[in-house]
Amino acid sequence: MLLRVTGLSKRFGATQALDRVKLILQAGEVLALAGENGSGKSTLSKIIAGAVQPDEGTIELDGKPVNFADPRAALAAGVCIVSQEPTLVPHLSVAENVLLTRLGRLVSRASLARRAEPLLRRVGLDVDPLLPLASLAPGDRELVELAKALGSQPKLLILDEATARMPDPSRLFDVVDQLKADDVGVIFISHRLPEMRRLAKRATVLRDGRNAAELDWLAMTDQGIASAMVGRDFGDFYHKAQVPIGEVRLEVRDLVTRRSPYPVTFTVRAGEIVGIAGLVGAGRSELLEAIGGAHPARSGLVLVDGRRRRVRSPIEAHRAGIVLVPEDRLSQALVPGHSIRSNLAMPWLRALERTDHGQEDRRARRAIAAYGIRCQGPDQPISGLSGGNAQKVVLARAVGQDPGVLLLDEPTRGVDIGARTDIYEIVAGLAARGAALVLVSSDLPELLGLADRIIVLADGRPAGELTREEATEEAVALLALGGGQG
Repeated sequence: MLLRVTGLSKRFGATQALDRVKLILQAGEVLALAGENGSGKSTLSKIIAGAVQPDEGTIELDGKPVNFADPRAALAAGVCIVSQEPTLVPHLSVAENVLLTRLGRLVSRASLARRAEPLLRRVGLDVDPLLPLASLAPGDRELVELAKALGSQPKLLILDEATARMPDPSRLFDVVDQLKADDVGVIFISHRLPEMRRLAKRATVLRDGRNAAELDWLAMTDQGIASAMVGRDFGDFYHKAQVPIGEVRLEVRDLVTRRSPYPVTFTVRAGEIVGIAGLVGAGRSELLEAIGGAHPARSGLVLVDGRRRRVRSPIEAHRAGIVLVPEDRLSQALVPGHSIRSNLAMPWLRALERTDHGQEDRRARRAIAAYGIRCQGPDQPISGLSGGNAQKVVLARAVGQDPGVLLLDEPTRGVDIGARTDIYEIVAGLAARGAALVLVSSDLPELLGLADRIIVLADGRPAGELTREEATEEAVALLALGGGQG
């Protein structure tokens, strides 16, 4: 047994973060650690890695009790964590960051580069080791973080949301596969269920700081993990009920976006969810931004309920009954330093000469209750919310505008599974009310579970369209790669 955790508890003030948690891990095994935000996953991983001290409980490594005073002691024993919070130094070089924990004395830049190169190759990162870290894309910085961890030659590696900033996690998967072959134990924390199933054969699920379930690979379905995480049976994970499909509500004719010369044409009917699939850079977000007025199209028409509408700005789109939920909620949809109440009120402030604080407060309290937003109240800043609860604020504001057409760009990115199922329920409810929905998602199971039809883009042009019955991950991937239909 590589790792055994028994009866681990931790309290922060009035909050019981962990309550008698247990966990085991064999050498050469990958264990998925699942749970909602606030379930205790990160606290548990930080205790194992020496960053937080437990109140009670024991940790055994290779059959011997350990009590790490700090992360350096854990690292010396072979326990390393790649955490959600970046630990790299932007103004240092890539090589200096990779070797940060092992720079015992002054060495030449050439020596640094020679020592870092094998580790960078191991994670599939082909960059000059002497480049400043700040010059790398966020996904590549995450690979540098991984290379730094591998440099410590761990016997136990904890990956806490390591793929969250990686556009292509396949290189991390390759590294984990090699670590398994080398008898390294891995604890893998992620909100992405397909990643869990790809890497792990077993999952430990936490809920409210306690052990909720131990699942083998056959039980690690979307429904199985989600039900264990939130303590209720979801049945249909995506909540997509069969609703009557009505008349055409949105018609897009020969729309040419700012980044693609190819025209796009499609329709969406009342009660219908149309998915937009494609690789990164295929033009999915640009299409939604053009329809939603965030970045006006170069040419083409947008019709809502049969009427041609001008959508050169989000305000004009709103007047046409179109609301866009953008990809980056914190920079494009919310003001993080402002309260939940003021963020919810933003669409209505333009129409009011004087702010009605009482009405704002009532609206905010209704939204918090209706959408299950976990918070301290309407005055809590957005910056204090989890990703899932911040996204619920965005959706509550969008739905409150009573849109005939709702455009959703990666609505569940960075959202835990409990909040994700709530969002699916909101989306399904809007469809049942007769709205027309367009959904962009990089999560193919999500797209297949929610969409009635899927339009696939490749290099900015429509590559094909699939009905719900025709759509599979393989069929979507083939079109996205330019394979064509038929």
